[in-house]
Amino acid sequence: MSFTKRTILLAAASAAALTAGHAAAQSQDRTVDVITVTAQKREEGIQDVPVAVTAYNEELLTNAGVQDLKDLAVIAPGLNVTSTSNEFQTTARIRGIGTVGDNPGLESSVGVVINGVPRARNGVGFGDLGEIERIEVLRGPQGTLFGANTTAGIINVVTKRPEYEFGAHAEATVSGGGADGWGVSGGVTGGLSDNVAARLYAARRQRDGFQSVETFGGPRNETEDANQDFYTVNGQVLFDITDDVNLLLSADYTERDEDCCVGAAIVSGPTAPIINALVPGGRPMPGQEDPFSRVVQANRTTVQEIEDYGFSGELNWAFDNFDLTVIASDRSFGIMSGQDVDFTGIDAVIRLPEDNTVDIDMTTFEARLSGATENFDWMVGTYFSDETLVRRDSIVVGPHFEPFLSLLASNGASTTTVADLANAVGAVSAAVGNPMPGFTGLAPGAAIPAGAWNPDGDMYDQQTEALSFFTHNTWHLTDATDLTFGLRYTSTEKTAVFDWSDSTSPACEVWEHAFGPALDFSSPANQAFLGVLSGATGLPAATLAQFGTFSCLPQSRDVYSMIDHTQSLEEEEMTGLLSLSHRFNEDLLMYGTYSRGYKAGGFNLDRFTQAGSEAVDFTSVLSDPESYPATFDPELVDSFELGIKTEWANDSVLANFYLFYSDFESYQLNTFNGIGFFVTSIPGASTQGAEMELLWLPREIDGLTIQGGVTYADATYDEFPATGTADVDRLSGENFSLAPEWYASGAITYEGTFENGLGWLAHLDGRWMSEQNTGSDLDPEKIQDGYAIFNARVGIGSMDDSWNLELWSQNITDEDYIQVGYDAPFQSGSFNAFLGRPRTYGVTLRMRR
Repeated sequence: MSFTKRTILLAAASAAALTAGHAAAQSQDRTVDVITVTAQKREEGIQDVPVAVTAYNEELLTNAGVQDLKDLAVIAPGLNVTSTSNEFQTTARIRGIGTVGDNPGLESSVGVVINGVPRARNGVGFGDLGEIERIEVLRGPQGTLFGANTTAGIINVVTKRPEYEFGAHAEATVSGGGADGWGVSGGVTGGLSDNVAARLYAARRQRDGFQSVETFGGPRNETEDANQDFYTVNGQVLFDITDDVNLLLSADYTERDEDCCVGAAIVSGPTAPIINALVPGGRPMPGQEDPFSRVVQANRTTVQEIEDYGFSGELNWAFDNFDLTVIASDRSFGIMSGQDVDFTGIDAVIRLPEDNTVDIDMTTFEARLSGATENFDWMVGTYFSDETLVRRDSIVVGPHFEPFLSLLASNGASTTTVADLANAVGAVSAAVGNPMPGFTGLAPGAAIPAGAWNPDGDMYDQQTEALSFFTHNTWHLTDATDLTFGLRYTSTEKTAVFDWSDSTSPACEVWEHAFGPALDFSSPANQAFLGVLSGATGLPAATLAQFGTFSCLPQSRDVYSMIDHTQSLEEEEMTGLLSLSHRFNEDLLMYGTYSRGYKAGGFNLDRFTQAGSEAVDFTSVLSDPESYPATFDPELVDSFELGIKTEWANDSVLANFYLFYSDFESYQLNTFNGIGFFVTSIPGASTQGAEMELLWLPREIDGLTIQGGVTYADATYDEFPATGTADVDRLSGENFSLAPEWYASGAITYEGTFENGLGWLAHLDGRWMSEQNTGSDLDPEKIQDGYAIFNARVGIGSMDDSWNLELWSQNITDEDYIQVGYDAPFQSGSFNAFLGRPRTYGVTLRMRR
């Protein structure tokens, strides 16, 4: 959609909202200076905080249809949220900075905090949020108060606390469009005694899949993908022990049983005819790609079963001269997921759900003391977290992998098979005096049989302990000038146990015997052997080396079972901030802030043969398994921000402006080369730009609220090390993946009453993002042009909100866009993508008392 069309659509929809009816007289005292946030872990007015923070209240979130954090991206400028192969792989980015990829060892750059409790990964925090009071989006490093893994910012979610006055609500939704669905939810709160109150919330939602799946006879039997099927329940009990002491206990449980996600073919390369020779229609042929028909190919299940639950307690104790806050939590998250790894109709490479799991258990404890004197606000605290992450990963081949590889090696002619070359390698090896014991040759179909590779599954067990001490203080130099400063010391210890299973691949066993378990084709001895093998087979040495690599992909190599080991790392890092702010008058605040952010290093929890720009030296690793290059460096950033916060028109307009620059000493990037993921530490990167946000409560038009913002962010790599498949010269100096330069978002809400006393609502929100590359290696095939998404809602209801009936639509223009593009596994020149949601619409009934 062109920029002009977007502008016309937004203007027309705005006009429709503004003329939807005559608003009855409402209160004239709506002001923007009553917005409260906890960006500095104190309740403060949003215009008094020297932080780039935007707050979204319950009304706006409800009107925008925000049920989880993915929905928030439509109304939050500078925020980009994407999902890949399953819901766990959901990632948030702020100002172009974030973490992408399917490596659970990689932690988040954008922290997600719900009721004071950090979530272990972005994907763990992207469920139904329940009864939301507000969501705060803090942009820029927030490490001083919120700790590691916040180098890009924080999404701070605050839900409603128990109330003593009885209240209850229920909601029912029926939806259609891209997929039919339904949902029900409800909650109740009230006092159990004079000093005990409770709140309970539950929800159940189901939705058909956004994609139809061609299964080609299975064994997959699900013909839909990207569906929804979950329930959640959470409860809180508040004990007001005395006037100065209260204790809040919380518990929640969520279970999901869904199918997600098959990537659609966006470009089919030279391997597509080979796939179609094995299974007609198994992948669209070149020139026939139609990803937004939302018909995808997969003969294996993509089921995902998720269980997420936790407990927390928050103690608040007000002493005479200071306040004590203690927050403790214990959470568990588990996912079991299947995957059709080749994303085609052939039965080539599979992850079976029961053998592919991630389990995260995390315990946290935070205690802080805060107080204030006449000219000094102070806070000191400590934070401890203990995380256990266990990953089981098993990849096996199906009956089509060997014939696919044979056709690939012979350019579709079937003249050279995997078995033929393995037999040739065995014969030549015997001829030069290195016979393989018991080897008598492989029959076609027996070289890489179905079920080969690592059926027993690899196990990764990562333990992380982090301890930090922090202080955050504001010195009121004058009545108008504040100096805010803070420090945080963090000590991190990580240990990872790599327990690789035995791999079974007869063809690879022959190649490893002949060339050694390191399979180093560049060594002088192996170069000489390739020459002899080339003479015997008539194939070039380079072709033979490539074929050996394909026959011995990481999951098929038994060398890994020889290097089981444990790795550890210890890090100590000091982060902090320094901010000077001055209030020129009641309506104008300016500030400048320097902050330093930190995200811990970690481990690549996977098999890989290419470590960044260097191939893994298995010869050295076999003699010293702990030299296996699994670790990656911490992420460190220095950030500078200048902010201007203003209020206009008798406090009916909020207009804030920010300039920012962040310089990364090292930046963690998860790259995918079509075979596996690997975290590369970029030696230098930066993001710089400007933001504007607006909130307008027009006094002359009662009931009208306008909110929006614009972000310009130029996020670039200084130097991008080669990843074995990427061109370093092409990537250095380029923009980050999934980092559009421009974001614009806005929301218009108009409320009023009819003459019969009923209330009405008209709401429109939307966002536009400029062109972005959605792949970490910036292949041009993965570019997503700029696009806009709009959501709308109209409704009627009683003036006391005892009931409301609303019609709504999300992505009302049915905009087609891709979330993340990636190399099709084992298919050089082919590319797939995970698609954005199509248009949906529905009706929602709410009742409250």
